Amino acid sequence: MGSIFKIISFTKHLWKWYLYMGFFVVLTSLLSLVAPILSKDIVDIIVAKISGTNVNFSQFYFLLAAIIATDIAITFLTAFSQWIGDRLSVRLQTYLSEKFYRHVLGLNIGYYDNEITGKIVNKLYRGITSITEFIQSMLNNFLPFFLTAFVTIILLSRYSLFIAVLLAILFPIYILISHGSTLAWGKYEAQKNQLNDLSQGRVFESISGIRVVKAFAAEIHELKTFLQTRGKIEDLAISQTREWHLYDFIRRLFLNLILFAIFAYIVYWTFVGRYTIGEMTLLLQLVNQARFPLFAMSFILGQIQQAGAGSSDFFKILETRNDVVDKTGAKPLRIPKKLDLSKAFISFEDISFGYEERKKVLTGITFSIKPQEKLALVGESGQGKSTIVNLLLRYYEPQSGTIQINSQDISYVSQASLHQIIAVVFQESLLFSGTIIENIRYGKLSAKDTEIIQAAKAANAHEFIRGLPYGYKSLIGERGVKLSGGQKQRIAIARAILKNAPIIILDEATSSLDSKAEMEVQKGLKELLHNRTSIIIAHRLSTIADADHILVIAGGTVGQYGTAHELMRDKTGLYAQLVALQARLIKAPTGEPDERLKQFDIVG
Repeated sequence: MGSIFKIISFTKHLWKWYLYMGFFVVLTSLLSLVAPILSKDIVDIIVAKISGTNVNFSQFYFLLAAIIATDIAITFLTAFSQWIGDRLSVRLQTYLSEKFYRHVLGLNIGYYDNEITGKIVNKLYRGITSITEFIQSMLNNFLPFFLTAFVTIILLSRYSLFIAVLLAILFPIYILISHGSTLAWGKYEAQKNQLNDLSQGRVFESISGIRVVKAFAAEIHELKTFLQTRGKIEDLAISQTREWHLYDFIRRLFLNLILFAIFAYIVYWTFVGRYTIGEMTLLLQLVNQARFPLFAMSFILGQIQQAGAGSSDFFKILETRNDVVDKTGAKPLRIPKKLDLSKAFISFEDISFGYEERKKVLTGITFSIKPQEKLALVGESGQGKSTIVNLLLRYYEPQSGTIQINSQDISYVSQASLHQIIAVVFQESLLFSGTIIENIRYGKLSAKDTEIIQAAKAANAHEFIRGLPYGYKSLIGERGVKLSGGQKQRIAIARAILKNAPIIILDEATSSLDSKAEMEVQKGLKELLHNRTSIIIAHRLSTIADADHILVIAGGTVGQYGTAHELMRDKTGLYAQLVALQARLIKAPTGEPDERLKQFDIVG
């Protein structure tokens, strides 16, 4: 029940809507008792007429008119309350989606490194569906059922305390058995949800990476993996429904026996003359009305159980702590238009960091970059080059040391202002489904079309865009699948140019391209880096030929630091080894193995 209270507390700002719905539900429930009461009087009039007693038939017509008027009023109130309920449902879905999406977007990158995207989306939709259906059921079913049952028992007690007590006993027995069935149901539901999240996450990944799936002829493998998980879910569902129906049989058996006893009691006392035919009609209708809340009890408790299970993961994500948050009173990062070219612009001071405890990726990293300088990060794969970039972007927080931009500690400035002054071009240029112009405009949402075209020209992308069937309004497909690697990268560069940030990060921006595509991209990169401070991670040493300084990372520490000329003097240093190995790779016959080359991700 904890999840249910959490749902009600989480949506308490909608209390006015709940009040409106409650009012209509109470009114409708009370009106539903009018027809049985009036039916009693109608039956008594008919019996009196048959027995030869003079009756006033105008009263008969009045009762019929009252019944049809009550039914029309119930129809109107039901339709109106359902319309209110639909509006509430849409508002609730929007609220839940906004809360979830806002929180997920705000979580640090470390959270996504440990989660499957498809699982997150699945939990979002399951949570919203569970919560919305629970709120609707609570207002449209729970409240009227309980209210009808309560009023019915009170009304029955006027005619027979025995019937009222019997029904009053039946309700808790029925609820107790139903509670047992929902616990049995929930025991399996959590396991099914966990398997379903894994399955849906894998489906999402398979569809996103369909080219890899087809390239390795893995369609049957993916389908088999999916069906294996579905088989486990099916087995759980079969066991789940077997237990539930056993409880349901016991529950209905109790209901049948007690209701039959009540029916026999009413018929017997009518036969001996204690009740009139009209009173018997009223009592039978009231008992029949009490059946509906009882039959609905299993559905209600099932809904509660489903809402609890379905919303638990939703709330768990909402309660996930963000490991990287702005400090109280964090101020925007200030960058003057004119920078002192003689002073450090970006500086790392004794930075140490590890993704896991007791396993350091970086230790004692210290270096600085002056305005408009180019710094290249070089080293073996997995030594921490990308981690340095992640720390500068504040995707993670260092365990010790400080990072400063323009003499401001980035841990004390707002993340939004930090990201506004940095543009990143990644190895895989992630583009969104939509048009080319929309993807370039992502760098500056307020940009005019002329600014976008200018950025595309600077990125050496204008000519190929203009050659497309619809030019800048051409659809590129999900993740830019309709474009070549070089074309996607040039659009990503145009996006970065449009952002016009003073700091540029190139994270292996050309390593996945062939030589021709790299040459086309290099023209755009040259424009992007012009008069900007930049950090370049590159596999090709030719990419960093123009770097002012080179930082060689070895074993998570600064192995070497200086200009290319200075580093080449140390023939035993890692940089000189990389250059020599690359030269050998270029000269070596195709396919000649070199075990030492496998240590490095530098390619020719």
